Order: sequence, then C-alpha cells, then structure tokens
Amino acid sequence: MASPRVLRLTFEFHVPEGLNANIRFARIEKAAASLTAGVQALASTTFPWADRLVVRKEWSYQWWAPEADEISLPPSDHNTVSSDTPEPAPGV
Repeated sequence: MASPRVLRLTFEFHVPEGLNANIRFARIEKAAASLTAGVQALASTTFPWADRLVVRKEWSYQWWAPEADEISLPPSDHNTVSSDTPEPAPGV
C-alpha cells in the first residue's frame, strides 16, 4: 500500500496590532471563501495530482506569540547528508 501524501501550505493573514477596525465575521467568511475559490481555480493546473482540497478555517486572537522554538536533533544515518551522496539530476 502506498503512503498517503499531502501537500500542506499554511497562510496567515495578520491584522496589525493597534489597528482600530471591527472585522465582522461575515467579512472573515467572505475572505475565506474568496481565497478558497482562488486556490481551487489554480489547483488543477498547479498541482494536478490532487484529487481533493481540504480547507481549514480559523480566526483567533493571538494573545501570546513567543518565537518558534527550533531544536536541533542529533545527527544520524537517516537525517544526515553524506558528502559522497550524488546530487540529483536537474528536474528530478
């Protein structure tokens, strides 16, 4: 059985801190629908292998936003590129 493959792209639209705007939910829904329609229109030509598109919608107040933590893991045979590994051919 083949492994399931998924291409996930995440876009975040940030409202500037201190902007005095009441963004009503109807506008959020309309923006999400427009963005979804745009991606759907591009999907068949830009990623023709996909058989469906899953759209997750979230509106949140980001009260606490620390920097992301990047943690280096110890090198192993599975996560280290050796210098004797040939480069893939262009377009592969």
